[in-house]
Amino acid sequence: MKISSIVFLALFSFSCITQSEVYKHVDKDGNVTYANSPLRDSKKLSLPPLTVMPKTDLESKIKTPKPPGNYNKKQRKVVKKKIADEAKLLEDKRKEYNDGKPERFGSERNYQRYLDRIQRLKDEIVLHEENIKALEIELQDLATPN
Repeated sequence: MKISSIVFLALFSFSCITQSEVYKHVDKDGNVTYANSPLRDSKKLSLPPLTVMPKTDLESKIKTPKPPGNYNKKQRKVVKKKIADEAKLLEDKRKEYNDGKPERFGSERNYQRYLDRIQRLKDEIVLHEENIKALEIELQDLATPN
């Protein structure tokens, strides 16, 4: 384990030291191409090193404007409607699922088709339940003041 970590550190430090070279190639039509490997009749460019600036805490100093007071009420109303819609879809799928024994259709003479539909119904029920949970979390977030 120690040897692999030493090798990793050595390779990592080597990759930080090396710089890639940039080559400029102009073809007969005047098209300019830049590449990191030399092409025929290309010229190596000597570029200054890149300057990397540290991250500043400017984002926390910028104040974001607060939405109007009725914004949260409108958003809560929209999210509540979405929750009601998802609950209706969930109820419909649960009725169709019928506790794991849904009614078999005439087109499902092949038993595997029936099993596939049961699995699809299970997946859709789980999806609607997860959607409702996510929407309820969003509704709670809208209840907190800005």
